[in-house]
Amino acid sequence: MKLLFLTQVIDADDAVLGFVPRWIEGLAARCERVRIVALEAGNVSTLPANVDVRVVGRKGTITRWLRYRSILSEAFVTDGFDTVLAHMVPRYALLAAGPAKRAHARLYLWYTHASVDSRLRRAISRVEKVFTASSESLRLDTDKRVVTGHGIDLRHFENRAGGPAVPNRLMAVGRLTKAKDPITVLAALSILVARGHDLYLDLVGGGLTVEDEAYMRAIQEAIEVGGVSARVHLPGEVPYRDIASWYARSSVVVNSSLTGSVDKVVLEGWASSRPVVSCNEAIPPLLAELGSAANDFCFERRSAVSLADRVERILARSPSERAALGEQLRAIVARDHEVDRLMERLYMEMGGAR
Repeated sequence: MKLLFLTQVIDADDAVLGFVPRWIEGLAARCERVRIVALEAGNVSTLPANVDVRVVGRKGTITRWLRYRSILSEAFVTDGFDTVLAHMVPRYALLAAGPAKRAHARLYLWYTHASVDSRLRRAISRVEKVFTASSESLRLDTDKRVVTGHGIDLRHFENRAGGPAVPNRLMAVGRLTKAKDPITVLAALSILVARGHDLYLDLVGGGLTVEDEAYMRAIQEAIEVGGVSARVHLPGEVPYRDIASWYARSSVVVNSSLTGSVDKVVLEGWASSRPVVSCNEAIPPLLAELGSAANDFCFERRSAVSLADRVERILARSPSERAALGEQLRAIVARDHEVDRLMERLYMEMGGAR
């Protein structure tokens, strides 16, 4: 298989997409060649020898379109690529659909987002399959949907030296936007401090849009009104290469995202052997083997009191109990969401030889 991988950014240091090079490593181990087509490239030092990169650039709508078409023509006509996987962006699948069809190349899409629009619908009509992490991650009824689980690099999240920090720290990771609801996390922190807990919060992430910048003012106001200015750390975006150490120092990871899908942050927390408290309805089924204890890790959406109660219940466990729980959660990721298991699944689903 000669695989053309279409993505936004290829950069091992990127805060959001820094995991993609590890995906490419897993795919390259199974493919004859992999070519990445990205809008921009950064640190690509970890890419295997049978991988190359073509950069489209971000400037100029027409220039970018022409560049994309030229790269696709080179891949299909000159270099004989026979399979295409568009990562997260339906538009990339649509751009490749015509050239891929003329070259008799297979076209696939990976998509994990609550949003469903006409562009996604059109893209799915053109691809052979659309891969997604969970049924909640692709909210469109189609027989082309293949639920695969996420792909988490367990090796990357093995840095647990020294255990959680003292005093206890909460950690929330993600873009600082309304959809991630950091305000509820801050309110829960205020409640817990008022109850006598010596507790701190690492709110890891940044904004991308003008709207996000405006929302940051609401976050700062919530910190001040809640009286937790000295207990909240806002490091901004953290490169993927460094994020494991932030998980490692946390006592509890909080996932307040309102998307309802399996947020990768939950699985990264589990991979780091840390308990995660989440309001997403997609999480309880993943914890079915814990029985009624699974309720300890689920809180009501937008309810700071519910979140505070769950965190308090986890912190009441002994260190040894929390450590044993962490290993159980890491084992779930190893079994159902490990990166090489996912890459093998994708390869086979795209027609790879056994």
